[in-house]
Order: sequence, then C-alpha cells, then structure tokens
Amino acid sequence: LKGVKDLVINQRTPIRVLHRRSVAVRQRTVHNLQIEVINQRFLLLQLQTEAGTYVKEFVHGDLGRTQPSLGGLLGCEADILQLDVMEVEL
Repeated sequence: LKGVKDLVINQRTPIRVLHRRSVAVRQRTVHNLQIEVINQRFLLLQLQTEAGTYVKEFVHGDLGRTQPSLGGLLGCEADILQLDVMEVEL
C-alpha cells in the first residue's frame, strides 16, 4: 500500500449508525495512507481523509458496506483497537 494517494471509497451508511442516519452510499476520499508495521498482527495506520469518512468502517469493511476497505486491500480481516484524531483542518 505504499504510495496510496487519493483512494476513493464508497461507504454505505454503517450498521452502527443506521438507527440515526439515512441509508445512502457516500463517496469519500482517503487522501493519504501511511502504515507502520509493529509486528505480524499489528500496525499503526495514519490517514488523512475527507470530512465525513467513517474511519472504523474503512478499516474493517463493515461487512462489505465500505469498498475498498483496509482489510480488503491487505487481503485479511482487519479491526481497529484504538482511534485517535491527530488533527482537524478547517
């Protein structure tokens, strides 16, 4: 995934927010993606995304509701242990 820039993803309304959001497909852009491998099972992921991107769903794919997903790109199941917002550009 080195050098991935401006990756366009399609996100259907995530399962976890369906009760409060309308059903829609939203196209969002992952502008920059950097991965630091910690070991065979863990990595540190830094993303710069378009506003409104469901980051957790981008990582695990939300049962196919986000395409492509990080897990899909890596060819494995992926999940998120911790999410920290590092910066917000206004």
